[in-house]
Amino acid sequence: MKKDMITFGYYICEIGKCPEYLGKSDKFISVSDCLCEHEPEIVKCHGWSPRGDRAEYINRCFGGDREAYLRMSEKANSLFEKDLLGMDGRILRREDALYFYREYFGAPKFMLVSVSTEEKYLADNEQFPYDKIIPDENDELIGCDIIGRDISSFHSFLCNSLHKEFPDARFTEYGLLDEEYEKAALMARKIQGKGEPVNWMPVMIQRVSTE
Repeated sequence: MKKDMITFGYYICEIGKCPEYLGKSDKFISVSDCLCEHEPEIVKCHGWSPRGDRAEYINRCFGGDREAYLRMSEKANSLFEKDLLGMDGRILRREDALYFYREYFGAPKFMLVSVSTEEKYLADNEQFPYDKIIPDENDELIGCDIIGRDISSFHSFLCNSLHKEFPDARFTEYGLLDEEYEKAALMARKIQGKGEPVNWMPVMIQRVSTE
């Protein structure tokens, strides 16, 4: 692993099916909320009068346990107010990510991942809060991605179909790039100026050790 890599966030990704235009895998995750649901969903963490899709959310994620939903919602809102939880579900601190994963959004439906890159790429993207965390050696590298910041979340080169620029690119069972980080960096440079108006950057995705 490159020595100057930093982890700038954690995502609890709901494992879903790969979009049809990318493949037919039954397993797919992404740190782009264009392609993947992330928990906790701050827009559904308002707490006191659940109705509409929030009622469905309570049933789907909490088995109808309203009190568990309210406890989770209170914690999520507290972190959001402190800029420790983003609109797209990016969690800044490992301990908070582990808390939500262990208490509410665990396996097998969800996967907790970290996202890391070189700081020079973060400097080129829209400013957003992050800590300079060294990637944890106990976490498992499960692939790479190419993403770009847009207002409050990230786009992936996949949601722009820019993977077609690389017909020989390999992908993992979860729809991540099965390429070395350095190869992903070369690919990011090739697609600059294409797709969404963002600065594309390579990232490593690691499955967080939850033991």
